Amino acid sequence: MDHALSDITVLDLGQVIAMPFCTMLLADLGARVIKVESRERGRERVSLGIKRRRDGVEERVPAAQYRERNKLGITLELKTPMGIELFKELVRHADVVTENFSVGTMERLGLAYEDLRRVKPDIIYASITAFGQHGPYATQRGYDILAQAISGYMSITGSPEQPPTRSGQSISDYYAGMLCAFSIVSALHYRHRTGKGQRIDLALLDSLLVALDNLGERYTVGGEVLTRAGNVSFGGSSSGVYPTSDGHVAIAAGASDAVWRRFCEIIGRGDLTRDPGFATAAARRDRRDQIAAIIQDWTSQRPKAEVVRTLASAGVPAAPVNNVAEMVADPQVRARQMFVELDHPTYGPVKTTGTPLKLSETPGRVRWLAPLPGEHNEEVFVGLLGHSQDDLARWRAEGVI
Repeated sequence: MDHALSDITVLDLGQVIAMPFCTMLLADLGARVIKVESRERGRERVSLGIKRRRDGVEERVPAAQYRERNKLGITLELKTPMGIELFKELVRHADVVTENFSVGTMERLGLAYEDLRRVKPDIIYASITAFGQHGPYATQRGYDILAQAISGYMSITGSPEQPPTRSGQSISDYYAGMLCAFSIVSALHYRHRTGKGQRIDLALLDSLLVALDNLGERYTVGGEVLTRAGNVSFGGSSSGVYPTSDGHVAIAAGASDAVWRRFCEIIGRGDLTRDPGFATAAARRDRRDQIAAIIQDWTSQRPKAEVVRTLASAGVPAAPVNNVAEMVADPQVRARQMFVELDHPTYGPVKTTGTPLKLSETPGRVRWLAPLPGEHNEEVFVGLLGHSQDDLARWRAEGVI
């Protein structure tokens, strides 16, 4: 099977979430991604795992199997002169270098964009940091929780009577990772046209700001500062999360006035469609609590499967609020092959998140799970760069690889 990015080589210095997720997307589409890490960092990566029992024996499977999948793994100590020399050799064979160290780290190593441009003038060099490469916060260490705080994202998440709430996962890392992958492919397209490489500067903070819908414009244009509204949509009062007899459901009963009319007929409240206080979206916005009570009164008496089946079959958007186990078993998730099982040479069968990249001619694929630290040292240093086995043995002894 052909792969969209099979002619692209990426040197990935990424760690934790944002950049490994970015390069995972590229690897899913066939890019040769070489994960570069120190021996110490590699040991740390595989030491943090998910506990399970297999054949009566307890083991820990490294948790980031899916973010590091489809990659070649090498160890290289960039704090040694030989490590720097070998990295620059690799750059000559690469199209893209990716990193998400703190601002200034690559400069101190002598591996900044300007340094690597001298090695390979058309290199594409992508960085993800919390706040970007410039600005008053640039040199500060930062993580997703800080980006959520500064962006205003927390201020609109949660219930009005509760403190600002962090998203359940590190959302800015994934947003920034996707934007970085898109930027890399765009830069590759530009290089194909012009022969020019370029620097890519992505920030967790920026990635959240563009995902705030029009809340920024509501303030910059209209002076309105929106805050937490719980599970009710900012755009209307008849979309939200409601209790059932065995869980919760998400319903968009007011997606349009037509949908609202269908919903009212289903629950036996056709009178609401004729009441000026409820008939239009504009009127319903002022009656959020009343409408929530009406919807909840109907849903709370029924199991969520019945609520979803009844509404969805009549054209009213509805879905169950799944926990993770229910999500994995969900028929739509299964139909989309969003979990796949692969054999790992050490851990045996591992079920992992599938790829969302469904292209008709060059679909994303999960070909193998995360490499062990240094698993592909021979393939890269000997096979790609042409060094000898003796070189490999000497570098291991000297702590270079």
